[in-house]
Amino acid sequence: YALPAYYIVAPAEASSNLARYDGVRYGLRVPGTDIADMYENTRAAGFGDEVKRRILIGTYVLSAGYYDAYYLKAQKVRNLIKRDFDLAWANGVDAILTPATPSAAFGIADQDMHSDPVKMYMQDVFTVTVNMAGLPGISVPAGLSNDGLPLGLQLIGKPFDESTLFQLGSVIEDAAGSFEPEKWWG
Repeated sequence: YALPAYYIVAPAEASSNLARYDGVRYGLRVPGTDIADMYENTRAAGFGDEVKRRILIGTYVLSAGYYDAYYLKAQKVRNLIKRDFDLAWANGVDAILTPATPSAAFGIADQDMHSDPVKMYMQDVFTVTVNMAGLPGISVPAGLSNDGLPLGLQLIGKPFDESTLFQLGSVIEDAAGSFEPEKWWG
């Protein structure tokens, strides 16, 4: 449930926080014929497609009639996720090791991934729990796939225990050894 909850909470927070970048008090300003036109021009020029998408999703889930149905439920899921981690720490777990993504990194030329936001969001399935629970996490290189694409592992740690993550991450990097991807740029 972390992934759908995250893609409700994060866009809602982004929408709320980015509202101040209106071209009047903060951020880029693109002139217009009137104030509404200036807002529209500023937002169109100042934010990329993904930011615009998240603002729209966030505005939707925070709107009247959807706040309780989406945002409050996602916040409840967030609390359950945090509780699960708290139970793990209370039972003596020092860190949690997970894949960073469900597959190897995709290539720069992989337009299928770049053009499909849902496929991109699905790559976050293992990392969003860290954000939902407010925990430190680190992704470390762990080798290459059979196709020569980077693989990563994620370490999740206790609150304010980044030093353990750095130590464990160093061990993983040492065990994986050094590697260089094929030169694709020339």
